[in-house]
Amino acid sequence: MHYLGLRHKYERKQSRKKQRKSAYITFLDKLTFIVGVIGPFTVLPQIYSIFSTKSATGVSLTTWSLIFIVTFPWILYGVAHKEKNIIVSFILWEVANLSVVVGVLLYG
Repeated sequence: MHYLGLRHKYERKQSRKKQRKSAYITFLDKLTFIVGVIGPFTVLPQIYSIFSTKSATGVSLTTWSLIFIVTFPWILYGVAHKEKNIIVSFILWEVANLSVVVGVLLYG
């Protein structure tokens, strides 16, 4: 039985190699990686505001904690599917989200 699983994995890998990516798909792959890396930096003004003023007034601990929690499964998904774009992007999002949560816990 184990052999069948390995055979399926091998055949899937071989079929992927045979498929040529269109220029659109290649462009989209690169674009999503770039946006996935840049996106988490949109939270930097919030992080800067919390830590520079040492105040988290108006920042919801519940909201940012929930965002942190619901983002984590995406990392597992990316790892399971070996999707570099998803893994990198959501690890960066988790760092940004956790920074806000820590700031709220320290200064809220």
